[in-house]
Amino acid sequence: MMPKIAYEKRLNANQLAAVGSPDGPTLIIAGAGSGKTRTLVYRVAWLVEKGIPPEKILLLTFTRKAAQEMLQRVEAMLGQNCQGVAGGTFHALAYKILRTYGSRIGLPGPLSVIDRKDSEEAIGKLLKSLGLGKNKDFPDRRECLELHSRIINRGTPFEKGVGLFYPHWEPFLPQLKALEEGYEAFKRQHCLLDYDDLLRFTLTLFTEVPEVAETCSASYRYVLVDEYQDTNLLQAEMVRFLVQTHGNLMVVGDDSQSIYGFRGAHFKNIMDFPRSFPRSRLITLEENYRSTQPILNLANTLISFSNERYSKCLFSRSPQGLPPVCVELPYEESQSQFVVQQLQKLNREGMAWQEMAVLFRAGHHSFNLEIALQKQGIPFVKVGGRRLVEGSHIKDFLSYLKVVANPQDVLAWERILRLLEGLGPKRAQDLIGQVQIGTDWSQRLSSLQHYPRLRSQMEPLESLLKELTGEALQPTQALELIWEYYRELLPRIYEEDYQRRQKEIEEIIRVSLNYSDLEAFLGDLALEAYEGEKTGEGGRLTLSTVHSAKGLEWKAVFIIWLTEGRFPSIHALETAEETEEERRLLYVAVTRAKERLFLTYPQALSPRAGGWQHHEICRFLTPIPKEILPRLGEPTSSEPSKKEVYPSSDPDNGFPVGMRVFHPLFGTGVIQEAPRERKVRVLFKRYGSKVLHLDFAPLEKGEAPDARPAL
Repeated sequence: MMPKIAYEKRLNANQLAAVGSPDGPTLIIAGAGSGKTRTLVYRVAWLVEKGIPPEKILLLTFTRKAAQEMLQRVEAMLGQNCQGVAGGTFHALAYKILRTYGSRIGLPGPLSVIDRKDSEEAIGKLLKSLGLGKNKDFPDRRECLELHSRIINRGTPFEKGVGLFYPHWEPFLPQLKALEEGYEAFKRQHCLLDYDDLLRFTLTLFTEVPEVAETCSASYRYVLVDEYQDTNLLQAEMVRFLVQTHGNLMVVGDDSQSIYGFRGAHFKNIMDFPRSFPRSRLITLEENYRSTQPILNLANTLISFSNERYSKCLFSRSPQGLPPVCVELPYEESQSQFVVQQLQKLNREGMAWQEMAVLFRAGHHSFNLEIALQKQGIPFVKVGGRRLVEGSHIKDFLSYLKVVANPQDVLAWERILRLLEGLGPKRAQDLIGQVQIGTDWSQRLSSLQHYPRLRSQMEPLESLLKELTGEALQPTQALELIWEYYRELLPRIYEEDYQRRQKEIEEIIRVSLNYSDLEAFLGDLALEAYEGEKTGEGGRLTLSTVHSAKGLEWKAVFIIWLTEGRFPSIHALETAEETEEERRLLYVAVTRAKERLFLTYPQALSPRAGGWQHHEICRFLTPIPKEILPRLGEPTSSEPSKKEVYPSSDPDNGFPVGMRVFHPLFGTGVIQEAPRERKVRVLFKRYGSKVLHLDFAPLEKGEAPDARPAL
């Protein structure tokens, strides 16, 4: 019977070799954008056309949706139902096996599976019962669950795991051990399994009852695994049991995109595959169908410095294209301005907003940019990480500032009351209805003295509000005062993760350094929360953490904050393995771009204490030749005409001290310091002193044009 699918016409040579691979173990190293999913889909179709019963094929993915979409594509190609193919996640397969055979190792039935939120809640109750809930130094419920999960997924004894993964928690080892034992007892008592239990008990079953493992292996003659670089030790061990009777295993993955070590993914699984499965075939997919060659040249060079990797070199049949560019900015505000200007330029040239993305290492890295985007009316959606003012702790923190700016703000005043110990939302609302809202703070607070439960808390609150209203304060000064008061409340209100919330509050204080006007600061934050929810013509720009961007692509990509301590993260540099994962994370970010790629970093940051804090460029970019990654303002062999971006012989470059200038974002200002190295300091009436770079700051001489007034 002739096959329905013309594989030779639809696949390149390496994809075809993978799809038609003979029985036995096969490792497919699929570079970014090389058609990994396509190859898996055609492999399943090829097996079915070869006469393999669909129910004898097992396709393991990391989401049920991914498996369903692949099988739907197979059915569309073959014109027949392939629902018999066992497609799904490791956890779903494990649950199916345990429901059938779990009693063989003493698991009671029926089994109930709890999700992460339920697990956190159970651990939270145990923390309180053990008297650990109010210890500010003890790990919170989420951290305790992460510790449990990481130790289980790595197959490490508990005490050793604490010392290996969280050595700073070793002083709490007895308490952590008691918590772990209590959590396990709680699950046994209530017949509950968490996600990690599904995997470990399946392995226990396979180990203690070998005939069950053999039966499961015989049920599936062909096993395919997607994203193998993201498997943990337990999942890799499950795979070995599942193929023990036949050895027909095909795994697809990319070692260069292994970025989930913090979730338990084990990089060595894919690197050790040839040793774990002797006589395995290795097929590399290197033809990229996503990016232009200049972008791939950067990706290839970047990953070539990895300590351990499979050899591959991505190439495209679209060799033309603009090179990626690395841009050094004076400070964070300049970085946001540059990104906004380039986005607007690309949009004017015909690129829709949804075809562009800005990527970053951590969610709070985009806070400053979010405000700049909102000011320019650019519609965006944020993926991975909370938006600037969405956190309840940020709303709490800003409520004190809001009632200073507007004493009639009932909602902010109610939020302040809810933070007082012993008051719930309903009682706070009742009090608001009873207390006259006016401009006299002492009168308002004295009205609250009638409530005995509040008296002890009135003095610090009254002191704060008097300081805030006593004299005109800069936004940062006001927030510093509020922080001295609010930092005492934070651990009580958000006991489970107050450390993370504290860092985000400090970030918003730093954002306030760009403002000299209280109303402008609060107005921009409020608009950021509102405008970002709108969709404009052509969809929305994407802001995303790199982890959330994996598997996605855009025509133009901006990667921001490429400085030491941010990207790579200061928290991921303790071991060589963590550092290498940060390099792979940048590789993932770079390979999201199809046509245009911008990498940016601010040279300095204004810290809360004042002055300038110097930033070093990301270590992964320094060894890359300028022919591969041109630096803005530096001539390259292919761009000799760019010399005009260097400082001219004119010492003030046409912007002498005292000249009045106009900037579309900051309005009218006066030159404070003449340009040096293309950087000029300008004093703006509304925004204070700013350092701008003449190469990308749209600075014009003279007053604001009548048709475009200053903001």
